[in-house]
Amino acid sequence: MKGHEIPLSKYIEGNKMQLIIPVYQRNYDWKKENCDQLFNDLKKLVHSERNHFFGSIVTGVADSIGNNRLVIDGQQRITTISILLLAAIHASEKGEMEISDIYKIDEATEIFLMAKYCVSERKYKLVPIERDMEAYDKVFAGDPTKFVTDSKITNNYIHFYELLTKGNRPFTFDELLNAIEKLQIISIELESSDDAQLIFESLNSTGLALTEADKIRNYLLMSLSREEQQEYFKKYWQKIELSTGNEPTMFLRDYLTIIQQLQRPPRINLLYFEWKKYMEERDRKVELAKMLDYAKFYYQATNAQLSTEKLSKKMRQICNIQTDVFNVFFIPFLKYAEDKELSESEIYNVIDLIENFMARRIVCNIPGNALTQVFCALHKDVLKSYEEYKDAGIDCPYRYAEILTYHIMRRDGNYQLPRDTQFIEAIKTRDAYHMPKPFQVFLFERLENAISGEYNDVANQMNKKNASIEHIMPQTLNDEWRQMLGSKYEALKEKYLHTFANLTLTGINSELSNNSFITKRDGKMKSGTKYPGYKDSIYRLTRGVTECNQWTEAELIKRGQEIVDIFMSLYPQPKTEFKPIPKPIDEISLEDETFNPANRLLRGFTLFGQTYTETTWKSMLLRIVNILSDKYPDIVESLYDAGSYFWKTPGDNEQYCTKISNGKYLWTSMDNKNKLRCLRYLFEKCDIAESELTIQLEVQKEQEE
Repeated sequence: MKGHEIPLSKYIEGNKMQLIIPVYQRNYDWKKENCDQLFNDLKKLVHSERNHFFGSIVTGVADSIGNNRLVIDGQQRITTISILLLAAIHASEKGEMEISDIYKIDEATEIFLMAKYCVSERKYKLVPIERDMEAYDKVFAGDPTKFVTDSKITNNYIHFYELLTKGNRPFTFDELLNAIEKLQIISIELESSDDAQLIFESLNSTGLALTEADKIRNYLLMSLSREEQQEYFKKYWQKIELSTGNEPTMFLRDYLTIIQQLQRPPRINLLYFEWKKYMEERDRKVELAKMLDYAKFYYQATNAQLSTEKLSKKMRQICNIQTDVFNVFFIPFLKYAEDKELSESEIYNVIDLIENFMARRIVCNIPGNALTQVFCALHKDVLKSYEEYKDAGIDCPYRYAEILTYHIMRRDGNYQLPRDTQFIEAIKTRDAYHMPKPFQVFLFERLENAISGEYNDVANQMNKKNASIEHIMPQTLNDEWRQMLGSKYEALKEKYLHTFANLTLTGINSELSNNSFITKRDGKMKSGTKYPGYKDSIYRLTRGVTECNQWTEAELIKRGQEIVDIFMSLYPQPKTEFKPIPKPIDEISLEDETFNPANRLLRGFTLFGQTYTETTWKSMLLRIVNILSDKYPDIVESLYDAGSYFWKTPGDNEQYCTKISNGKYLWTSMDNKNKLRCLRYLFEKCDIAESELTIQLEVQKEQEE
């Protein structure tokens, strides 16, 4: 590796060398504020005797001859200077920028922007990646009618052109060239023996410049030959980007979670490093092909583009929630469904079940922080049940959706699907007006279109603000409303104001929002303008209100029950006849909050993939505390005297505690249920997935504590 300081103008001049941006680099993406900063720096340099450091440019050999260079770091700066020079050249050609000698235009073009003696048919010095090359070449040609309008290259060229030609023109052409010649760079030229990937990582160690997907793409392609880079980029990576809306980071996180069967996705800021560990000794071409296969199902799930319109419509309903938490389930399930040729009805039932699960939890306002673990596990749970039947030599008579129902219904606590009693009560009392907007869009779209027939695209209308949720009984009660509601109007407002019973969909002008019920129902004329009421609404949810002549508690109760009936028809409590194969020894995950440790004999436990043979609950608890103390010393240390189970000085309770070490005691005189609660508390503080711990148990009539 060789490095030296050099003026940028000296670096880019010459008529043989091309500066080639490798395919693994991201698109040119300098923003206008970055361009403005460079422009202002150049204005200061016009009247300065000092040079200005413009950063480092790292290049590697691009061909066997050695003339051309691959730009490993610095493509944004090189591209921006080229765009600025083009803007100045074109402005000077049109007489919009002062120049001392017209021949300087050709001289600057040939020295800084052309490589007329290079071996390539394309003689421009800069060779952007394919997605940027068309825009750059159109700008170079200078015909605005043919510009690629959605490119940062085009937009920044136009921005520079305006800065150079509008208002008080800050430069002559000669002054701009002189200012550019004061830009200094550190040129780092890699040799064939240098590890480009390690150098790249050190240059981007802060993670500020590149996304995790950028770094993973570079890791996958950088060590390959230029020919292989071109091949793999076009054949695999480019298609992966298209399937992920050119934002592949979240897909890569989900892919790694699925392939490694993780209990929860890796943190985004650690994704690149987790990828490097995963890819050790793996073939990159094989992996890229597998990634592209999974990207197809990511596209299906996130864009609701399934094999039939019926399935796509069902998936669109879930997509309205605008969460990616269930992608780690849908990606492997949709792949499995294609591989096993599951029927449309079976796939529909699975999607419907997940929608049911999400809808009930949203209405019941159950926090979603536990869902990641659930969705990471569900598909694996179903496949494990099939495998257990196979191992027992029994044909499994149950369909995928039936087994999935069992594994959803067996979960409790924060992982549960709310049962009917809880669901119905929440429908009546939930503050639906202050729900997150995606939840409102999801639920009101389903309420509006629950009955087949006339369809209103509520989701699109709400997202575009052409429809909104309105209170029937308004938030501010005038005398007419107070008189109609009676003496208990304040209590009724408190009870019903933000509930489903008192909310409806409207595209009606807010002119009617605080008017009397009859006016809101029928509309009114004002200054010759007709303000339509509920009777004119296109929404079925609103039309039903027009049958009422007043809006009191009786009407609210009736409408509340109607909405309960709609939700219950959309989301009946799932049922299944599936029964798992009984096992002489059960393996129970700590995440299974339905598990009752009574009458169970402990046979051991597995933590982080390693099995231990403790046979009492107390010894298991102590062993796990010691393991986690070694693995997460700072976190566990902070728990002592923080309350709950960990103490520095047990005082009068010493007989109920076990000494861990000097000044550290653990409360152990508790039943097995509380020992499990202690472990869940410890896992939460250490940010460990509860599914990392599985406990081996045998049924026993008597079970020691």
